[in-house]
Amino acid sequence: MTYTPVNTLLWLDLPVLNLERALAFYSAVLDSSPLHRDLTAGNATFQLSPQGSGLTLIRADSVEPSQVTPYLNCHGRLDQALAQVRLHQGKILKERHSMEPFGERAVILDSEGNRLALHSA
Repeated sequence: MTYTPVNTLLWLDLPVLNLERALAFYSAVLDSSPLHRDLTAGNATFQLSPQGSGLTLIRADSVEPSQVTPYLNCHGRLDQALAQVRLHQGKILKERHSMEPFGERAVILDSEGNRLALHSA
């Protein structure tokens, strides 16, 4: 069985303590530049797919740990993304592992303490 991800999640607003640090983290992990950034307003947006799903980093005074785990598609570059997590102040909670038939994932904390999964089909 081949699994083809479909974008059901349209947008994710992610609180960050340090916008510059978070920008460096997500630019490296996603291998992408933000589509829009407004450092004065305290936000930056990445387009995650050609269909329009996105991720907006929003500067916050505090970040509360969450039990929700959003998955970000690494488009076949999961190992490279994990290397960037290590280089940019992130933490790997669960190393790369199979989710057959749904591909592979790793669970991380980003540079701001947000729990995420990095996925590759």
